[in-house]
Amino acid sequence: METIMLLNNTLEYIERNLHTAINIDDISKVACSSRYHFQRVFHSLTGFTVTQYIKNRRLTLAAEELVSTDRKIIDIALKYGYESPEAFTKAFKRLHGISPSALKKLNGKIKAFPKISFQISIKGECEIIYRIVEKEAFKVFGTGFETTRINDAAYKEIPEFINKIFKDGTHDRINEVLGNSKGSLLDGFHYDFKENGTRKYMMGYEIPRTEISDEFTILQVPKLTWAVFEGYGAMPDNLIIQDIWRRIYSEWFPSSGFEQVEGPCIEKNFWNNKKHDEYKCEVWIPVKTKSINW
Repeated sequence: METIMLLNNTLEYIERNLHTAINIDDISKVACSSRYHFQRVFHSLTGFTVTQYIKNRRLTLAAEELVSTDRKIIDIALKYGYESPEAFTKAFKRLHGISPSALKKLNGKIKAFPKISFQISIKGECEIIYRIVEKEAFKVFGTGFETTRINDAAYKEIPEFINKIFKDGTHDRINEVLGNSKGSLLDGFHYDFKENGTRKYMMGYEIPRTEISDEFTILQVPKLTWAVFEGYGAMPDNLIIQDIWRRIYSEWFPSSGFEQVEGPCIEKNFWNNKKHDEYKCEVWIPVKTKSINW
């Protein structure tokens, strides 16, 4: 598949330029993608931000040089983009668990971070149900926190946050503003994505025609085109929506004519029966038609 070939080309480009300054815009061009979309896809498929992957590859090669050559630590640090031995030592120890000088002296074991490669796997899973929606600008309100995709922390922290606002009454206060009954499901908003992997998450809903208390966060969402994906499951089951996210980036984007654009990603939840033990979920991702096919 052309998408996988282009993604692997970006990895080869990174490998060839580990000794020089690497610009994410240049990597994105190799992938025939926008900077924003490339970073979302790369992070989703690998679990690493682009900058984190580059840093780990450089530190792996630096460690190999330390144990196999007589080069000075300062020279190796400069070769891999570090302006001082102190900055190099701090980053090196964070990855390898040992300082450069100790590794060189003891000829210790290296914690290797190997070059990755992308492969397509056809598993015969069920079809991906989606639709394309045009939606005017709107505002939402709610409560949230900052999380990160590093080490899949968001998968743990978001359910914990949702449980917390159910228990402390915040979830019901939002429903009260909306005029909804207690226990009505709210939407989840992922926004303010950063290149270091952090983002903000908020539980809330579109603002009604009432005044909103200062205790709530307000988020403005511009007019966008959305790809909307559906899933069904039992409550509580976070794996359903996590699987939708996985398939969007590993299956749908590589084979679609769309790429992600800047804007919030939304998770909408609906009760599927009166018992409130089954639900329908939707993932809304802002997209545009690819200007250049992968």
